[in-house]
Amino acid sequence: RAQNGNLEGEQLLRSQGGGFLFFLSSLGGCSVSALQNVTAELFGSEAFGTVAAFGDFNSDKQTDLFVIRGSKELVIFLADKKAPYFKPQIKISLKGQVVISSVVPGDYDGDSQMDVLLTTFQANSDETSVNIFWNQNQTLDGNRMTRLSKIFLDEPLIMDFNGDLIPDVFGAVTDIPEPQVVFLIGRDQSWHSALETHTPMNIPHSHAFIDLNKDFTADLFLTTYSSGQIQFETWLNKDGNFSKANYIKKKPEGAQKTGQSVFADFDGDGLQDHLLPVCMDQDCLKSIIYLVKPSSDEWVPVLSDFGYKGTLWGFVSSQPGLPLSIPITLHMGDYNMDGYPDALAILKNMSGRNQQAFLLENVPCNSASCKSVGRMFKVFWELSDLNQIKEAVVATFFDIYEDGILDILVLSNSPESPELAIHALKNNFEADAYFVKVIGK
Repeated sequence: RAQNGNLEGEQLLRSQGGGFLFFLSSLGGCSVSALQNVTAELFGSEAFGTVAAFGDFNSDKQTDLFVIRGSKELVIFLADKKAPYFKPQIKISLKGQVVISSVVPGDYDGDSQMDVLLTTFQANSDETSVNIFWNQNQTLDGNRMTRLSKIFLDEPLIMDFNGDLIPDVFGAVTDIPEPQVVFLIGRDQSWHSALETHTPMNIPHSHAFIDLNKDFTADLFLTTYSSGQIQFETWLNKDGNFSKANYIKKKPEGAQKTGQSVFADFDGDGLQDHLLPVCMDQDCLKSIIYLVKPSSDEWVPVLSDFGYKGTLWGFVSSQPGLPLSIPITLHMGDYNMDGYPDALAILKNMSGRNQQAFLLENVPCNSASCKSVGRMFKVFWELSDLNQIKEAVVATFFDIYEDGILDILVLSNSPESPELAIHALKNNFEADAYFVKVIGK
């Protein structure tokens, strides 16, 4: 985040002020570099809580952090030019016995200010309520909010369903079999049946709003539940209407537990590949990451060897003691700027109690099992500061210094504190690379 003591760069997504950012990079080959712990200079004494989202809340062209604390408090860490470079500036505390389960920043009323959507559930219920807090002069007020009138069965998907460039809320609700979508027109709610289907959505879902057929329009990918099994449906966007395609895929044969679907151009052919972490048994003693191409039904293993120096590692199927349930998840990003997406995953030592975050590098395939894809994941079992973080529960990529190089944020569980600890690791990447950012108003 801080380059030579100063904040530099712009948000890597469309800014709330209407600006756009583009970047060009000239890439050179380089091996994985070392990591440097920069937690203190970023957060000072405030490095605790659940980092839930990123976004430029105050429109200063710098990426801010949205952190959950105490289960029902949201704290926005605004970027600053002086250390510590992220400071807790804006707080919202919810009343009652509620737990904040997710945070989704976005401009939900089209006024070019970043609002904040919070999903919550009661301590004794799995049903999800959705609340939108409206940005007023770059701050939040607990009295300026809208609660959606329907209750969701799971976390909703935030997407632009009707193409008006304003986020809509999609998901399964109580008492109605079809998935619903709500448009927020002038902050008023307009509810509609989203799709003509009675197939129940899987809980937890891993839906996606993504172009899957290269026609430059985002399609709808759904995780549904049929005949006691998870399946994957693709609804193609045709002139603004979603039509069910013949792309219904079953989960990999023999998979007992499935994680969250993630999409990336894994092999550089221009198509979005579907990656899925699974466990072949209930205890995740046999963990595999599968990949399936858009037009194929063949699940190809791109990582199946989780053994290192006589120790077996595997995905974490459940994490008791945490306020939120965290499914098996891969976080994707091009860590070494070679043009191929890498991943971060949380793995558990199957013969002990420790779990850690590991970097999975995308490398050329050296096994017959992944020959059809041509690429595979390689686990970096020993990577300086990353392996020193014990009891990790979440790891994700984040461009701290806004220089086009992805750094790493890790959340870990500590027996001494009810809050998760935040760790920031700088990627000391060196390569013959150029990163140019252009801002348009």
